[in-house]
Amino acid sequence: MEWFKNKHIQVLEWPSQSPDLNPIENLWKELKTAVHKCSPSNLTELELFCKEEWEKISVSRYAKLIEAYPKRLTAVIAAKDGQSFSYVHGASSVSLLGQTVGQSLQAAADRWPHREALVFVQDGVRKTFSQFQEDVDQAAAGLLALGLKRGDRLGVWGPNTYHWILFQFATAKAGIILVSINPAYQLKELEFTLGKVQCKAVVCPTQFKTQRFCDMLRQICPEMDTAESGVFRSSRLPDLRMVIVTDSRQTGTVHVEDVMQAGSRQHHQELQDLQTKLSFDDPINIQFTSGTTGNPKGATLSHHNIVNNAYFVGLRLGFNWKVSYGTTENSPAAFVGFPRDNEELKTETVGCILNHAEAKVVDVSSGEVVPLGDPGELLIRAYSVMLEYWDDPDKTSEAIAKDRWYRTGDIASLDRFGYCRIVGRIKDMIIRGGENIYPAEIEKFLHTHPNVQEAQVIGVRDERLGEQVCACIRLKEGLDCSREEIRDFCKGQVRQKGTGHWGIEHKMVIPLG
Repeated sequence: MEWFKNKHIQVLEWPSQSPDLNPIENLWKELKTAVHKCSPSNLTELELFCKEEWEKISVSRYAKLIEAYPKRLTAVIAAKDGQSFSYVHGASSVSLLGQTVGQSLQAAADRWPHREALVFVQDGVRKTFSQFQEDVDQAAAGLLALGLKRGDRLGVWGPNTYHWILFQFATAKAGIILVSINPAYQLKELEFTLGKVQCKAVVCPTQFKTQRFCDMLRQICPEMDTAESGVFRSSRLPDLRMVIVTDSRQTGTVHVEDVMQAGSRQHHQELQDLQTKLSFDDPINIQFTSGTTGNPKGATLSHHNIVNNAYFVGLRLGFNWKVSYGTTENSPAAFVGFPRDNEELKTETVGCILNHAEAKVVDVSSGEVVPLGDPGELLIRAYSVMLEYWDDPDKTSEAIAKDRWYRTGDIASLDRFGYCRIVGRIKDMIIRGGENIYPAEIEKFLHTHPNVQEAQVIGVRDERLGEQVCACIRLKEGLDCSREEIRDFCKGQVRQKGTGHWGIEHKMVIPLG
């Protein structure tokens, strides 16, 4: 591909809204008009590439296809032994957006004031962009009137409702950092989260199903019971000042309608003046991780993270379903499939890297980039990677290297087209005699046995090898199978050899959490 590396081929501009060109002949005809300085042999190679891509992912717009061509070539770096490294880069002719969330909403309201922006059927709410913009401004001015200021943290705790998205945009416009609180949190998790980020206010409903939000807050902050005008000082959470309730009025709280009416002309002017001071690199949202490796960590995301992640995911949307992959720390999407990917790509991969993002797969021990197709730890570097874990520099430095590569902790592999397959988690990896074994690969193969209902592969201690592979198998009802039969089934089929222990039961309970 030296002719491309030397820029002997250059892509000119193409229409952003081109019609579908289904016949490959028409596609190729249009492609040739966008390419110059190509020798006949290079054109032949490009044609073969396009046909292969057409058959592979059925991209119907030549603009997308020609954009994919340099992306594939520049993504693959040749290794010394002729192999290619596991690295991809989402090259794009579409620039990143340099906007805050408030500016993005304003642009949408200016362009489509009467277009429906959102619908919440359960709340009976339908809002156009102009109506939603007006509500956001009222809520943002109200928060300023209640004493919240730029940089303060406000938690939203509850199910998906109109008020959730309202305060998401209102806090962004007021420069307040929204803290996403898991609606399933119980007292211990709630108190840790609110204390960790020093929340000044919490927005929540009275309750949802069996989750009694206000009652739990009162247990942590009994001062709410005697609070005047909904403002209090908590001994256990000294930074928390108020609870904003979105449904019924409660003692010691502020009702959401009071927030909407609190902003005066002065506060609205303060809000407008603030827009010139906000930067798209400012933190906007703290999302707590699941806490599977200890206390939850607060991934801190900026306007730039969230606006661009939403924008480039949106560009890849279509009517057909697609798969995606991401983490809280990535705003959250990193890989997304294409609408017209075939069934195999949709079920076996998580799609391709998003525009303006990079990914590589490295050896877990050495950190070196592995050849294409080999499994290793997936690393991502992009505009979408979080700023930090809030108030947790040690965990931040563990997750993000100085060169801004984020360690996902996931085991993955990349193919020559840039599609990513998730194999498992590093935490689940079994090291048997120095060999890295990925349980998910063995589990996937075991599920192909006609008698197997469920399978879980774990590591067990072994004096000689350090760890040995143990497979826990639940058989389908009414069927039987011996350990020897399963062992013979795996011989020569499972890449990681030496599955040494088997547990087989008809009604085995396998923990999946």
